[in-house]
Amino acid sequence: MLYSQNSEFKINKEYQRIENLKTLMIDSLTHKKGVDFNNGSYVDEKKYKIFKNKKKLVKIEYEEIVNGSRKWNEKTTIYLKNDIPFYITKNINGIMILYTDKGEKSKPYKRTEEIYVYEWNNEKIKRVYNGYEEKNQMKICKICYEKLIEEVKLRFYSKNNTNN
Repeated sequence: MLYSQNSEFKINKEYQRIENLKTLMIDSLTHKKGVDFNNGSYVDEKKYKIFKNKKKLVKIEYEEIVNGSRKWNEKTTIYLKNDIPFYITKNINGIMILYTDKGEKSKPYKRTEEIYVYEWNNEKIKRVYNGYEEKNQMKICKICYEKLIEEVKLRFYSKNNTNN
């Protein structure tokens, strides 16, 4: 029954509460030339940030930056309650290359995705792209987010053990 059913109002209220906490402890890590957790492509920089309130993890920020021929920045923020995601945002800024009869054409690309998690175990969600609700709600990649959360915890756990 752990955080089973939410409403959008409760989700907004909880993530705003976390955003406004004055007592958050923040820790961060940056890795250069990493590998993207999702599809194995190379990234120039991976940034991790965790936010704790009274030793409980309440927010994770994960950012991938590509500065090569394909400039790309993707930032995922996961809000947690009892280690279970309840609100996820993903912001992508980059350059999209379009291939036409006349050759390549670069065009700015920007996408914001918000995922309201009503029930994590049953993947009951609401997904909003660039401010518009997606009508055919696809399931989220629960395994991807769980893997990211565990990867972040592991990186910070190992960082803290090497500093002792």
